[in-house]
Amino acid sequence: MTKRGVIGLVGTAFVLSAAPALADGWVVRICRGETEASAIKISVGEPGSTAQLLVNWQSDNTETDFPVSKTLDAAKQLHVNADSEPADGKVAMCVLYKGTATKAMNFNDLLDVTAGQTGADANCKCPKSGKK
Repeated sequence: MTKRGVIGLVGTAFVLSAAPALADGWVVRICRGETEASAIKISVGEPGSTAQLLVNWQSDNTETDFPVSKTLDAAKQLHVNADSEPADGKVAMCVLYKGTATKAMNFNDLLDVTAGQTGADANCKCPKSGKK
């Protein structure tokens, strides 16, 4: 193999590893440009079960996409609870399944929603890529 071929393979491997793994299952995305809250505590679980803490997000966190545990990949529905600090802090976030926004969460203080795998919500204020 030539040097050029080796460099091409290395470059391809880097690009593939840098690609986001959103298409696998459930993700909760925070819409940074639309969110004023300084912190958001997000818990997830199947409807009727005990929710598990997904993230205790702080406004200085550069991450916007939070993949849900692989144990919930097969869940037909996902229950999401979000609590913002301060209580009057505006929050915009979305629940995604395999890269599609299934539920928009636009609120102040506290919100509980249930999102379904087959849902689609055009009210999601987040950019499609998850970065802003």
